[in-house]
Amino acid sequence: MSSASVNVSFRFLNLDRMQAYTLKKEINGASFYPHEQTGVFVGIVPLQKAYFDELNDYFIRQQIQYEDCDIFVSAGGLNSAVTIEVPSVVNKMLKYIDCKLTYHISAPTHDTIEHNSK
Repeated sequence: MSSASVNVSFRFLNLDRMQAYTLKKEINGASFYPHEQTGVFVGIVPLQKAYFDELNDYFIRQQIQYEDCDIFVSAGGLNSAVTIEVPSVVNKMLKYIDCKLTYHISAPTHDTIEHNSK
């Protein structure tokens, strides 16, 4: 059994345009994109201990609701059964902001399988 590559980010799921630009300005490494179906913006911050205070301050100042954020754990490169180790930074962040966890696990596409078998 192998380990998958894991990326973790904190997401704000219901930002207006001003909140999105404020997030990008206030937190180094933050980005955002428009959610096409709902018209709101989704803000993303790499989950690193160095950003905890800034995330918490932004969360409070912008009056974000717990249901409007999550910690997004993404694992990729799965070819067979793997162990997904969620970094301890996730547990630490939950002590600051107790939001939901969202997991995304991707399997290789047909193109990836063909490329790797050559």
